[in-house]
Amino acid sequence: MMQPGRLQNTELVVPIIVGTVSQHLGKKQANDASHRWTAYVRGNGNEDISHIVQRVTFNLHPSFKEHVRKVEQQPFELTETGWGEFDISIVLHFTPDAQEKDLEIFHRLKLYADDDPTGQSRKPVVHEQWEEVVFVNPQQGFYQRVMAHQPRARIPLSVEGYLAPPNEAADLAAIQEARRKVAQLSANLRAQLQQHGMDSPSGMHM
Repeated sequence: MMQPGRLQNTELVVPIIVGTVSQHLGKKQANDASHRWTAYVRGNGNEDISHIVQRVTFNLHPSFKEHVRKVEQQPFELTETGWGEFDISIVLHFTPDAQEKDLEIFHRLKLYADDDPTGQSRKPVVHEQWEEVVFVNPQQGFYQRVMAHQPRARIPLSVEGYLAPPNEAADLAAIQEARRKVAQLSANLRAQLQQHGMDSPSGMHM
């Protein structure tokens, strides 16, 4: 059953990038940290996404003091020091009018480049992954607000100088591959629902 206020047969696709930038400190610090690193969530082309994502929660390894960190405004990033790689749980909390559940994404913190396993290089290690957040049958008010949104000034990431400039060709290829996967998943789900005589679901997925 379609929830009231939702747009039927409509999808809102929001490309985002989650990543980490790490840099060797030269020698271990008092807390045995060998690297300084920053984890972040950003929009494609470094666009502001705060009109869609209200806040971001970074769940770090339990060995960190206060390992659950909430960032309430852009830039959605946090910086720490440490010595080990681990998977970061990154939770996106959407604006209230989206009426969607939180979305959890896992991202691997990389301290060592593939061509430098010793990690002694001072060159920053950038590790990013492209995601597409798909709002299926979105709330009408949320959809209209997002579509009418005008780009606004944003606060740049502290590590932006280490990131590659936007590459339209690479971005397009990533978009096409992500949408191919989404289309296949959506088609499979619709086929399964039709077999059971059910409507297409509302909600959000990647």
